Amino acid sequence: MSILVNPQWLKARISSNHAPVILDVRWYRDQVGGYDHYLEHHIPNAIYVDLEQDLTGVHNPGNGRRPFPSKKKVQKLTRKWGIDKKSYVVVYDSVAGTSAARAWWILRNAGVENVFFLDGGLQRWEHAGMPTLTGPGIIPLRGNFEVSDTPCMPTISVDEVKSWPQHGILLDARSERRYQGHFEYNDARLGHIPGAHNLPTYGNFGPDQKFLDFESLLDRFEGLGITSGSEVAVYCGSGNLATHTIAALEVAGLPGASLYEGGWSQWCLDPERPASRGFRP
Repeated sequence: MSILVNPQWLKARISSNHAPVILDVRWYRDQVGGYDHYLEHHIPNAIYVDLEQDLTGVHNPGNGRRPFPSKKKVQKLTRKWGIDKKSYVVVYDSVAGTSAARAWWILRNAGVENVFFLDGGLQRWEHAGMPTLTGPGIIPLRGNFEVSDTPCMPTISVDEVKSWPQHGILLDARSERRYQGHFEYNDARLGHIPGAHNLPTYGNFGPDQKFLDFESLLDRFEGLGITSGSEVAVYCGSGNLATHTIAALEVAGLPGASLYEGGWSQWCLDPERPASRGFRP
């Protein structure tokens, strides 16, 4: 089954005996969070997830701007959200899944097998004439999910990413301007990790906020030489855009890409680590 579902699929299951867990992961970079937007309108039964509070771990010197949460924290969250071993989980946001992807990846990494994107997000849901609710939403029954003892999604460390281009393909999912070193609104240095190819996440979807179709995504990745046998790792600034590209690779039939969790925000902290600028890797 694809990791993408449509509004009709979700609506048909909301009132069933096996209703999916629905997570609203709306997040806006220039605002405190998406909770006010959630209160104004959300999909029935959706639980609000705060990207900064729920999907971010403890900050330590040298680990980047937005570290991923610990296993212990993810365990608490899955139970708080009502997830058990057989749960289907659907994540959505308002920008083509670019923040929901972080929740998707974290849950997959924890061992939740059935995690899906509402393709097109809240915009597509509303354009399809589906109902929304206002207010604080539901308090789900406590789940009993047990987080996997070992991570279920591949990652690479700051030491491994340095040599990755020697044997694999390293993707930088940030915008062209940030990759080329013309602009940076978050981190201390300009540029990209030497050897990384730029493939901005915002090319993974169209103006309708839906992922591009299988063939279009496959063409996009094959343009960089990525095939089913390629070793691929992805990074961005702090993890959101990279997880979306990992999901897009899976939609294109190219699963298994590794995440460099620390991203540019970790790499650039050490002045001894080199930085490249311009459009070339």
